[in-house]
Amino acid sequence: MAKNKRKNKTSITLPNKTSARRSPCTLAELHEDQNVCYKIKALIYDLHNMAKDKSCENRTLQTTDPLYISAPYFTAEEAMSIKTAVVEGGDGTTTSLEQDITAKLENFFEKRRASGDCRPCGPHDLVPVYLECFGLVKADLEDEKFISRLKRSGLGV
Repeated sequence: MAKNKRKNKTSITLPNKTSARRSPCTLAELHEDQNVCYKIKALIYDLHNMAKDKSCENRTLQTTDPLYISAPYFTAEEAMSIKTAVVEGGDGTTTSLEQDITAKLENFFEKRRASGDCRPCGPHDLVPVYLECFGLVKADLEDEKFISRLKRSGLGV
């Protein structure tokens, strides 16, 4: 008769960082999470550079979400936290980050139609919208340490 090597040990469940966070979070809270912030920068960098860099293109082609906020960049929990993050509008109202991105994209395409050219150029059209919505600047994507880490480690954190 085989001995049960596992004694009746009480299992301890550690709290999940994502589930411990109240939902929805704020944009500031997203910025506090260095891993999520790195992944957001990686996504925007890839969208900007996909025509020039095959690894950027390969990562973006693996996404399943129309806004690219999905694997391989984010876990399902991270993607949900990002999409539902609360952002404040200039008029004091609040909305989800996903709604904010969608509204800004609508404005972007309305301006293109007004100019007589309503063709989207592709995913890189998202870059200025994402920079604005996530509170980043283009210099954040040009940081040598960030680029080196992305090229060396990819999305691994």
